[in-house]
Amino acid sequence: MIYKRLLILTLFVSSLLVGLCACENTGTSAGETTLKFASPWEPKSLDPIVYGTTATLGITQPLIGVDSEGKLSPNLATSWDVSENGLTWTFHLRDNVLFHDGTPFTADAAKKSLERTFSKATEFTSVKTVPIESISAPDQETLVITTSRPFATLAGYLSKDAADILAESSFDEKNEVVAPVGTGPFKYDSWVPKEKMVAVKFDDYWGDKAKVDKVTYLCVPEEKTRESMLRAGEVDIIGTISPALSKVLAKDSDYAVCTKEEMGRVRHIMLNTKNPFLSDIKVRKAINIAVDRNLICKTILEGVDEPAGTPFSSDLYWANKNLEIPSYDPESAKSLLDEAGWKDTDNDGIREKDGKRLKFTLYTYTSRPELPTIAEALKDQLGKVGIDIEIIVDAAVLEQAKEGKVDMYLVSIGTLLNRDPDTWASYFLPDSAYFDCTNYSPEDVASLVNQGRETMNLEARKEIYDRLQEKIWEDVPVVYLSYYTGISATRANVHGYELSLIGEPHLENVYKE
Repeated sequence: MIYKRLLILTLFVSSLLVGLCACENTGTSAGETTLKFASPWEPKSLDPIVYGTTATLGITQPLIGVDSEGKLSPNLATSWDVSENGLTWTFHLRDNVLFHDGTPFTADAAKKSLERTFSKATEFTSVKTVPIESISAPDQETLVITTSRPFATLAGYLSKDAADILAESSFDEKNEVVAPVGTGPFKYDSWVPKEKMVAVKFDDYWGDKAKVDKVTYLCVPEEKTRESMLRAGEVDIIGTISPALSKVLAKDSDYAVCTKEEMGRVRHIMLNTKNPFLSDIKVRKAINIAVDRNLICKTILEGVDEPAGTPFSSDLYWANKNLEIPSYDPESAKSLLDEAGWKDTDNDGIREKDGKRLKFTLYTYTSRPELPTIAEALKDQLGKVGIDIEIIVDAAVLEQAKEGKVDMYLVSIGTLLNRDPDTWASYFLPDSAYFDCTNYSPEDVASLVNQGRETMNLEARKEIYDRLQEKIWEDVPVVYLSYYTGISATRANVHGYELSLIGEPHLENVYKE
């Protein structure tokens, strides 16, 4: 009997030891808290210049942040000054900050990181437009950036993910990122391209410490799959959900819905003015008033979002409040198309001219799950005035646009991604990633864009962007539809989660019960 009890005890202790070893081998520990976040956006790269997943996870940080009111605020730089001629920017850096490899954050480190950023910036980041002349570090707490001409929006550009500061140990001999070493509340752990990125808590973070031990970011393109994972408890948070799904989840006490009107994000249709039919302003104006914005907002968008007629909602400083939202007027749209020579001669409901049908390809994508449904509504509304629409759902729209295949592009774009209206204005310059979607950059428009960049006085800049908005409103290279509210959902045991005005979550504030 004694031998039997000793054998059982020995087996029990052995099983405990095996279990402990297993925990050690998998890198987990008892009581570790993991937060799982599912998003439609693919973690494309470890380099914040290419894509901002490291910023989303709180791995990397820029010199300048954005506060809850949308104003530029201190981050790794506590303050900054601009010379009277607008050419020299002096940034005073935060002290006692460590990179994740234990090395100190200094002006020299910031200088090296930003020099790489501006030399390697890709087309999409638009950081390449900054006219940098030099970057210097007169001491370890001061960074000086000199531009070749006044560039009013520099501080805004330095708040972008692409300008996040990386330690020198992040790079290989070719200056490519092999592991992002930043200063944020989480440090990089692992990455599976196109699938996930994992970060763990950084105990020596200079600010408020993260409340969870690990964050796993998962790319899940389909909204229905994200919803299923949330309901099954496979993830704690799902991002970028449609208003329709948010209404469903809000009725269930097992979940919480988080909403935030994003600063300057607007849904709109880019019209390719190089298309021979869309080159006619009467056709573009007809499309603008054949769209029923109110119906789209009330039905598809569940009353969550407001109709738009300009790039900036009326509560933003940069809004031109003299411009009205175009009224839904299908009869006037028909008259404009008649004037442009488009008639329905065979009574099939679609207009023709010189033997050609008035038909356009309308491209959109599924990462913003409501867009394909809006595309169907647009097809119906434009069909009522005699315009035939072919909907193409394709994530590689910009590549298609370069080949001239995109007539119309239904998209949701942040017009203040640089925390400055230059984000929106730059779309109308030939070096923009979106230029091939409109092919619109007349001389007076390009001149206004450049004036806005080089004018340092805030009120004078406001007047310039007001004039630019008037020009776009008159020429209609873009049809603005609705302003955008970011929507996410969490399980009920998740607390502290909120979206920022620029659409990024602050995962360091999140905890689970």
